[in-house]
Amino acid sequence: RGEGDRSSLLPKPLSAEDLQGRHRTVSSRAAENLFWLGRYTERAENSVRLARVALEALPEASAPVLQLLGQLISFHGLVGPRVPAPIKAPRVFERALVHGLRGGGWAATDGNTASSVAYNLRCLRQCAQSLRERLSPEHWQLIQEVDEHFEQHLEAVLAEGEGHAAAPDVLGVLARAATHLAAITGAQTDRMTRDDGWRLLSVGRQIERLDMLAHALALGFEHHLHEADDGFALLLGLFDSVITYRAQFQARREVLPLLHLLVLDTDNPRSLAWVARTMRDRLRKLARHDADWVQAVTAGLPNPEEWPLDELASTDDQGRHGALIAALQGCSAAARTLSDEISRRLFVHVVSADRRVWQ
Repeated sequence: RGEGDRSSLLPKPLSAEDLQGRHRTVSSRAAENLFWLGRYTERAENSVRLARVALEALPEASAPVLQLLGQLISFHGLVGPRVPAPIKAPRVFERALVHGLRGGGWAATDGNTASSVAYNLRCLRQCAQSLRERLSPEHWQLIQEVDEHFEQHLEAVLAEGEGHAAAPDVLGVLARAATHLAAITGAQTDRMTRDDGWRLLSVGRQIERLDMLAHALALGFEHHLHEADDGFALLLGLFDSVITYRAQFQARREVLPLLHLLVLDTDNPRSLAWVARTMRDRLRKLARHDADWVQAVTAGLPNPEEWPLDELASTDDQGRHGALIAALQGCSAAARTLSDEISRRLFVHVVSADRRVWQ
């Protein structure tokens, strides 16, 4: 008998050298979906929080708070452009906000469906659907549940009719959605492999957070909300930092500690300094793909932790915080520019193989 064929189609065992520096392969399409999974998660959280803060504040809000809420809610598309401002017709505005959460009725007429809470939750679910193999069963179930439960519970509340005071019940629906979204955020933080795809998910979240919070704080100081009790509380609520502020500064209503917590405090995950630092760190981990590009885009990002607090708190002759507002507007612009740069540079699906797959 002759000697048997020694060839084999089985892969050889991995060596220590094979595993050293090994990276998980991420296709350009998957990377883009992960980036948008992060953005829609944060966008859904932001819209839920904004709606809750508004519905809680509207009944007894001061004029500056009503002006800010009207601008913010209209800007984020939670009500249509033809809805009267809350300072003119607060009850009409409240009803429009409640009914606009599902993205139906008048919201569709005004073309604002794409900004409703329900729409953001649907987009989150659709994005997650294309990433099922990267998500734990519990993570996927949470995303399904928050979409389904929000729609079902909101429909049940609105079915009560015009004579029913819907706002308190809607606040309960929003609170349950916020709890679900907090669990989804936890799953993304603790139960996903921290590869380049996950880093893009995190960058997507921070882009949305930086843009939304910087814009809200700039508007707040333009309307002098920090000078009123309810305005001061509203700013903390938008940053989800009410408990943190009270724990550190008790009942003080002062501009310096407010700006320190919301802008400069790198221990607060809602501060602009923490968000900008996290975004910069995540991008630098992607430098092995295109070091020159990463260096260029990170150089253009704001660095709030280095902003002088006394300059941020200073006012001009009219009592306006011009330096602070300009810096905050720069943060929002930088976040939007980074989003465009990432889409243009990283999510290219019809190019050479070395750009289609990251490994």
